[in-house]
Amino acid sequence: MKAVNGGLNEAPNGGADCIQTVSAVADDGKTHFLDDTRYDAPSFTENCGRSSMSGDVNQGSMRPFGEFAKAMRLLDTQDYFLDPGNAWFKGCDTSKAVLVCTMAKP
Repeated sequence: MKAVNGGLNEAPNGGADCIQTVSAVADDGKTHFLDDTRYDAPSFTENCGRSSMSGDVNQGSMRPFGEFAKAMRLLDTQDYFLDPGNAWFKGCDTSKAVLVCTMAKP
């Protein structure tokens, strides 16, 4: 959300300065977000992120949103904040050449 609307993680330069990943399904059937090498390598100081993914993955991730919007009584143009669960990634060591993070409920 834009800062003028109270957002905390505005995407600078139209999102071009965000960390860029690509979604891929590994041999174990799990979806992973990998560095998208079409863009600069991440510095892990980015305040936003975006990922290339299949329509099925994207639509599947948002499928429950309709019920959430009804339950929270969100209007079509109403702003809202989303907590991406940063506390779940506290153990990630971004100083490593290869970054592997596991989500862990705090």
